[in-house]
Amino acid sequence: MIEDKDQLIDIYDIVYEPFWNQKWFSFIIVVSIFSLIIMLIYFLYKKYIKRATFVDCALIAVSGLNNLKNIKIVSKQDGKDCYFSLSLIIKKYLASRYDVIFTQLTDKEIVKHAELYMTDDNIYMLQQILQGMTFVKFEHEVAMNDKIEKDIQLIQNFIQNTRLQRDIKEI
Repeated sequence: MIEDKDQLIDIYDIVYEPFWNQKWFSFIIVVSIFSLIIMLIYFLYKKYIKRATFVDCALIAVSGLNNLKNIKIVSKQDGKDCYFSLSLIIKKYLASRYDVIFTQLTDKEIVKHAELYMTDDNIYMLQQILQGMTFVKFEHEVAMNDKIEKDIQLIQNFIQNTRLQRDIKEI
């Protein structure tokens, strides 16, 4: 009947091997298990070993102010740069303290938002601080070392006052 016996041999040589017995499937399983173990170790490390450390925003602001005390003011531009740094420090402090983005607001907007969080005495101190900074930054007033030290002391007093009070102003 079949004259060529090679044809039958070719057909019978094909054997079905299920996918779970193939090498590529075993490789994928090994890589998946390895990835899951790595992810589990990472989450355990993140949860139990490496905990976030909380630093008081007042300490960060005071350390920035102490760094500014050591800067020598030689030119008018140095004074402006110092006051821009002071402004950034006070805005970052307020943003960290009250969880509001103060860094993108103007001085008037900061005072307006601060009325929701602070007492009237602290708002008055904040207005004095921001007004003194505005004169130096934008109105060509020359900043002397004694004025900078006085403003830094005023900011430190403000930080100390707001640090001791509750977060929300009572009405």
